[in-house]
This record gives sequence, structure tokens and C-alpha cells, in this order.
Amino acid sequence: MKPLEYDTTQKRRASTLLALCQSELEAAEVLVEKELPREAVTHLYFACFYASQAVLAEHLKPNPSHKNTEATLHRIYGKHKHFPRRYVELHSFLHNLRNAHSYKESHTPSPKMIERKLRVLQLYVKLAYGIVPKVETLDIIDWIYEKNKELIRDISYDIYCPKTYSHHTRLTFWQPPFYRHMYSPDAMARNAKRMLKSLKVRRVEDYVVGLNSRMDQYKPIHLILLDIDTLDSSVEAELKAIGGVLFKSGRGFHFIGHKLLTTQKDWEKEMRRIRRHKVLKHFADHDHIDISLRRGYATLRITSSKAKPRVPVFYKEL
Repeated sequence: MKPLEYDTTQKRRASTLLALCQSELEAAEVLVEKELPREAVTHLYFACFYASQAVLAEHLKPNPSHKNTEATLHRIYGKHKHFPRRYVELHSFLHNLRNAHSYKESHTPSPKMIERKLRVLQLYVKLAYGIVPKVETLDIIDWIYEKNKELIRDISYDIYCPKTYSHHTRLTFWQPPFYRHMYSPDAMARNAKRMLKSLKVRRVEDYVVGLNSRMDQYKPIHLILLDIDTLDSSVEAELKAIGGVLFKSGRGFHFIGHKLLTTQKDWEKEMRRIRRHKVLKHFADHDHIDISLRRGYATLRITSSKAKPRVPVFYKEL
């Protein structure tokens, strides 16, 4: 099936929905693995519900009802020759199953049946990720650059092993902003891995590309980049005061701030303030902050590898 075409608003909403879908799918996978099929039902349905909304972003208004989403999925894709009918049927099946287990007396579903539905759902989510236009890191960089053209002189990336923060082979790549769409992070990762392999670096397949906080080779101009070790929504209110974008990264978030700090001292002061913040100190990764301060800049992963198989995806703007 061909990729869908969304405008910026639809793309942002669809990206958030896919992030929510991924969270629900991960929860369902854990529960199925623990042989808790009844507990998995709601997560299976909501993963499907969010995936369906994502593939219907141009047809649905924000926050549609469950009934409207199901009806629209049948209308748009029920007889679509390139959209598998089994995904439409899966949505209806899981909706009915979730209603039965949430609002009625019912028996525990068959574990084998739930495993089968999980496998179909995983394929549906994979399809959704393949055809739904998503907000990418380059989109975020574009937004930040447009607001700060007079300050940003370079985009900086590191190619590194995500299993260790320090004491490992690490490459830094400086890119003038006008080249940012000519040489993508994925292309950067491929070429850097070839070079690392020729240098006999071990476990090259684990290496990823990370966006760096520093935005000028010759001046200490920084963004605030944070690794957040929680999916707790309470962290959003505190990060909103800083202003930026959340990416969902596994079982936590990556945060990219909008505001540029124009001196090294100001950036270090802000990073230390966040480390001591009465709320954020419980959520921000202290190791990430400490090593960023020691290195002189922060890095957040933006590509995947064998060690980190899921690319961080846009969640919401704060």
C-alpha cells in the first residue's frame, strides 16, 4: 500500500497516535508473555484503536468516538484492494471483546486465541508505521532552525554505541543547516558504520546517530536535550515550562527543548537546575546529565540499531 499524504497537523496527530499505539502494544505483549490474556484485552484493543485512528487521520476529527472510528475504518478500508480486510475485522473483533470484558460478565479468553490476535495486531501496527507520514527529527530541527536562524550555524550529530555513555569510539559530524536534507541521519549511520568497520571497531551494528545539543562549532550555543526515564504524564507539565518536543523512546521519553542557550555557563546551569528540580529530578536520567556536563554537550539517539531496534517517535509538542 502506498504511503498516505497528510498535512502538518494530521502528521503531528498521527505521530502521537502511533506513539500511544506502541505503548499499548508493548503492554499487551508483556501481558501475553506472562499468560494474562484477560488483562491483555484492553491493551490489544487500544493499540488497534490508535493504529486505526493514525491511518484515518485525514478522515477523522481529533478525539473521535470508538464507534465513529470503527465505522470510518469499515467505510474507507473495508473494501480497499490494498488494505488487508483482516485488519478491519481485527478492529471490530477487539472492540467487541474489550466491551465484553469491560462491561459484561465473561469468561477468560483463550490464551491461544489472544496470541493469534496479537500476531495479527503486530502486523497491522507494522503496516501503519509503514504508510502513515510521521513527524521526523529533521522536522523538529527545521522548526527550531526557522525560529533561530540567526544563532544556529551547524547541526551536530554523534555516531556512537548506545550501550555506553563514555570510553568508547565516538564520531562527531558537523553539518551546515543548508545540508540537513541532503544527507540524512540514516545515510550518516550507514557510511559511518562502514568506516568504523574498516577501523576494526567491534559491534559496529550497535552504533546509532544522536542529535547533539551544540548548534555552533565555534560558539557554545546549546539546546536542552534530556533523557526522561518515565512515561508518567505528570512530567509533561514540568517540561512545558521549558518548552519543546517529546519523543517516545521505548519506556521513556526524549525531550528536545526549543530555546537556545547562548553560553556554556548558561547551558550547564540549566542542566544542573533540572537535575535538582523537585519534580524532574525523579524522572530525568542523572547519568545522562552528568556525562553530558563532563563531555560539554548532550546527545539524544535519533536512529535505530541492533542494540536499540526502535526509532524514537514524535509524541507531542509542549
